[in-house]
Amino acid sequence: MSLYKPYVPKTTVAAPTPVTEFDILKASHKFLRDGEDGEASTSWNDRLAQKYYESLYREFAICDLKHYKSGNFTLRWRTETEVLSGTGETTCANARCPEHTASSTPLTTLELPFAYEEHGQKKEALVKVVLCSKCVRKIMWKRKHEKRREDESVEAKTGESNKAEMHEDGSPPKSRSRSSDVERDDEQYRARRRRSSRSRSPRAHKRKRDASPTLLQTKDSSS
Repeated sequence: MSLYKPYVPKTTVAAPTPVTEFDILKASHKFLRDGEDGEASTSWNDRLAQKYYESLYREFAICDLKHYKSGNFTLRWRTETEVLSGTGETTCANARCPEHTASSTPLTTLELPFAYEEHGQKKEALVKVVLCSKCVRKIMWKRKHEKRREDESVEAKTGESNKAEMHEDGSPPKSRSRSSDVERDDEQYRARRRRSSRSRSPRAHKRKRDASPTLLQTKDSSS
């Protein structure tokens, strides 16, 4: 007598992945909230995100300036540990800066115009950050670079307009050619020849011959 073996399907249905509170916060979190968001939050997910938002310390932010040359940077609020240690307030807020953990240089407080996209909506906000002098230059790098390029383009256009004003009659600038130089040299040579070939007056010629006894002696000796 054979034992009965129940049928076991080869394919098993995977159990659904449990959703944690962290997953809910990532889906419902907002960088900035106003009073209307708190009043409109009716679901449990929204209330959880609102409670987490109220527990944040939103005076100063932590930033990441890895892609500062493109003008893009990330911001986040400080954690409780960072607030208690003074990170981002008494030190540089750039997480990649050596002055982030302990700062020994002067710091500057800035309000950055932060533009971001959240849940398909574009938003803007002013966020306070504390940065060292090196990171301040990184923040301003793109703006200064664009301004320098604009100034160079304006100077180039100004130079072209000045050249166009010099030739308003449409005539091209005169260029010195080799033939014109040769003609001018020939004219100067002919003028010198004309001055040297002018005949002197007889009286002046005679006075000169009388005043030179050496020439007379030479002439008599030869005769």
